[in-house]
Parts: sequence; structure tokens; C-alpha cells
Amino acid sequence: MEDSGVHIKVVKSLEDQALARAIRHQIFVNEQGIPADIEEDGLNESAIHVLLSVKDKAIGTARMCLTDNNEGEIARVAIITEFRGRGYAGLLLEELELLAARKKLKRVFLHPHHYLERFYADRGYELVGGETTSAGEHRLITMEKKLS
Repeated sequence: MEDSGVHIKVVKSLEDQALARAIRHQIFVNEQGIPADIEEDGLNESAIHVLLSVKDKAIGTARMCLTDNNEGEIARVAIITEFRGRGYAGLLLEELELLAARKKLKRVFLHPHHYLERFYADRGYELVGGETTSAGEHRLITMEKKLS
């Protein structure tokens, strides 16, 4: 996907893996205070990662893990602070949803912070689970989007 310097690609190289991990570490560990052992959950090697760049600067990432039930779990959606609010996270979601549809997955789901419910609802996700707590203080919800 390219439009006015915006590019999203599936992460394949070690360099791109390092960029994605650095973005996630900055946002989840440094900004949000999530312990590094929770952020590095052991699922990265089996997940599909996407990396978003603007004018050749990596500014966002997200991943999708495939489940045994022919579903995709989207997680680790992260945009560098100064680029937030410009629609880039929505572009990452769209890319992962396209990849999920190509793999003929029935649905995608995620566990965002509770305050992001409206953001995901505006993109077709429905609340399907109550609130849980992660890392002591992070209130998470479960949302899904059925794919056709």
C-alpha cells in the first residue's frame, strides 16, 4: 500500500523485525509500563507482522496470530506517538484484515484497552467479552470482526 509516502509491508527481514520490536518496546514497555516479559510473549516467531512507514521512516506495526479455529488474533497495534491520530492504525488493521481474508479466516479478534472501544467499533469490531486486567492496571476488552 503506497499513498503519499505511506507504505505497509509484511515483515520478512531481520531488519524489519528489529524495527517492529523497537516500536512495540517504545510504546508498550516504555510508554505504557507493560513488563517486557509480557510484551515479548513468545508468539512473534509464528505471527504475521506488518510494518508501516511514512517517507521511509518506520512509525507503526501490528501482528496477527493464526488460531487453530481458523481465526486471527490481532495484537500489538502500535503507532509512534507523534504520528497518532492520522489514521495509520486503521491502515494497519485493514492490511491485517486483508491478509486474514486471503487466508479465508472466519473472523479476527483482539483485546484492546477499554478506552479504544470506539476506535475499533468505528472499524466494524463488536464487543464480545467483558473487561479483564493485564499487568495489574491495564483494562482490556475483547472485540471481534467477522470476515466474509
